[in-house]
Formats: sequence, C-alpha cells, structure tokens
Amino acid sequence: MDYDLSVTIRRPPDVVHAVLADIQRYIDPGSPVPVMEKIPPGPTTVGTRWREVIRLGPFLAMTMWSEVTAIEPGRRLEERFRGPWITGRLVYSIEPDEAGCVLRQQQTITPHGPLRLVAGRMDLMFRPRVTARLEAIRDGLERDATPVS
Repeated sequence: MDYDLSVTIRRPPDVVHAVLADIQRYIDPGSPVPVMEKIPPGPTTVGTRWREVIRLGPFLAMTMWSEVTAIEPGRRLEERFRGPWITGRLVYSIEPDEAGCVLRQQQTITPHGPLRLVAGRMDLMFRPRVTARLEAIRDGLERDATPVS
C-alpha cells in the first residue's frame, strides 16, 4: 500500500521539521495514536525510535516501532517502521513556498502473514487515517500561529 500525500502549511519549514522531529509532543486528544514514546528522549538523530500504540478499534490496538533512518533539518525526515505483520517506510519532505511550505508524506505499508489476505480492506481503513494524520499535523501547526509573510 503506497501513499503520496501533501499539504500546504502556513509555517516555515524549520518549524514544521521541529514538530515532526518531536511528534510525540503533539498528539491530539482523540487521535488513533493515544501513546507515543520517543527513545531516547532528546534531539532526533538517525537511530531515534518511537513506540506507538495505534488504536484500530474500540478494543483493538497494536504497537508499532519506528526508527529514523535519515534526517535533514528543515527538509526531510525518513523512518522505517514495523509492527505485528506490518513493515513500512515513511518519508516526510518539506519544500518552502510562498504560503510557508509544502509537507509531503510518502509512505509504504507492507502487510505480512495473514494480513496479506486482507490488504485491500486494510488500504480502505488506512488511507483515511494517513490523510487525517497529515491534516492533523497541518492543523496543529497552524492553530494559533501567525501566517508566514
């Protein structure tokens, strides 16, 4: 399952990158990710990991682990992730524009084992969540922020 989404954010690229590098601090109430822990705490570098608990339904959750594989402050953050029967790659790239910047999210999710049999249904479930998460990042950054001039 491949996703390639982008949103314009009325904030400078370095501000957007700083939020992505400490995303665990910006989880909205009601998010499908109620728990996100950065390991180790501190600056995000290659090798930084996150443990995410992702709510899939009322009584169903899974734990995902992600690790930074490349980082360019103000421009790019790449991660690989894994969980029960799922692996993937996530790339955030940030390009300046006249409104602030464009945040592009390229993500590949690969189901393994029994999940391969329901990949089509998984895509229907994940696509709106991936889109909503990117929009939540934008909305959080723009909330109470002065527009970029």
